[in-house]
Amino acid sequence: MSDLIDPLEYGVLPTGFSRMRLVDIRQAIIDSLQSKTGLTFETRPDSITGQFIDVFAEREATVWELAQAVYHAMYPISAYGVNLDHAVSFAGVIRLFAKQSLVWVNFYGVQGSLIPTGTIVRSETTRENFLLQEDIVIDANAIGDITLSVDTATIDSVYSITLTKTGELTVTANYTCILGDTNVSIAGHLAPLLVTANYIIEQDAHTIRVYRIDGINFQPTHSIGISKLKIGATGLVMAENYGTMAIPIGSVTQIVTTREGLDSVYNVSPGQSGRLTETDDLLRQRYTTGVYRLGAATLPSIQANLQQNILGLISVSVYENKNDFVDADGREPHSIEIVAYGGDPQAIADEIFRVKAAGIATFGSVTLDVSDSAGYTHAISFNRPVPVYVWMNVTVTKYNEETFPANGDLTIAEIMAETGNTFGVGKDIITQRFYGPVYQQVPGIASMIITTALTTNPDEVPLPNQYFLANRVVTVRQLSRFATDRITVAVT
Repeated sequence: MSDLIDPLEYGVLPTGFSRMRLVDIRQAIIDSLQSKTGLTFETRPDSITGQFIDVFAEREATVWELAQAVYHAMYPISAYGVNLDHAVSFAGVIRLFAKQSLVWVNFYGVQGSLIPTGTIVRSETTRENFLLQEDIVIDANAIGDITLSVDTATIDSVYSITLTKTGELTVTANYTCILGDTNVSIAGHLAPLLVTANYIIEQDAHTIRVYRIDGINFQPTHSIGISKLKIGATGLVMAENYGTMAIPIGSVTQIVTTREGLDSVYNVSPGQSGRLTETDDLLRQRYTTGVYRLGAATLPSIQANLQQNILGLISVSVYENKNDFVDADGREPHSIEIVAYGGDPQAIADEIFRVKAAGIATFGSVTLDVSDSAGYTHAISFNRPVPVYVWMNVTVTKYNEETFPANGDLTIAEIMAETGNTFGVGKDIITQRFYGPVYQQVPGIASMIITTALTTNPDEVPLPNQYFLANRVVTVRQLSRFATDRITVAVT
């Protein structure tokens, strides 16, 4: 390399890397040769000496290009491929490689039936096959979905249903039959008493369906006069292929591998889409936020770790009280509060203990014991969100220069329900956020007016004067829930 290169002009400078170009390298070689030999000779490219100079200049230019590439390979903003993997690894960030989709599926059938690992079910929309990841048993003492029937209406008899899950508050509904009651009215009294954030309750005449959407099995018990019509155990299934795919509710319904005692399958919650290998551009975008997962004790790191490490966690929010007194939301001094929707309670408690700061208390109504590496037990608390049910009245005015779909009203309701259910724990209902998805997917709309009402009971129909145009406040321990049967769309 030429000894006439100015170190202040090329190489690693305070402004970055400055590469010497071919034309400058050629001239530097000529200057160096003429300076050392004291001779003046022909340097045109078509001369013998000029061709020698060009050969060495091109080789030196290649070395400069290599040096520049090595320099840029050190930094996430300029590295590519495996070099980018190495660059971001210094902060503990790892490229997301291809992953198969996952979905919780309920397996319905005969009490005591074993459904072994590898049982294949299929999505009726994508035709994708899914494989069961662990053996499950359809057991009435540990199920994810049950349909109960109120069979009798005996005066003065107590009808009760209890839902139990370790680490969670037990839910109990009791009702004493009086003169004039029927099995339908008894079911109507029991169903609302079972409504909590963890269970979905559906009543149809004298039947009550109870199920969870977080993939967790529970234990139901009931009194005399109530019987089980249908039971289903929850199992995790994985797609055969890698990549993204939509797995809406009720799409995994086909049994490919028949098993004795297995009658049907159904997914009551949307699946977790897989992915292809993360691109360089997406990895750079995630790099700035991915480092939170490596930390602990801060609110962003606690939330990031819970979201990544807890299977079945649908939504989570993290709050703190750094004061010396109880705050306005009832949190104890110097405590953190995690409000988690979905996920196994013990897994949540274990993860909170792993990432929270030492000496900081945890606040919540769900308390579980966690053992540290020395065998000492610590009580870890967190909260489950209280559901608030959203009712919507939507008035749509058609735009006559475009074709409004025949099923446009149903499509609008589905879009709004899907959009609303992504808001998460403690997030206010911002009406404007519904307009974009609807206008993007449904043509022929000139204008749209949205009013909302809130209830704490999914069966409590709001009065007309309870609907408002304004945004609705959702408290830190609430979770707004949307459903198409609570959305009315009027098209004019």
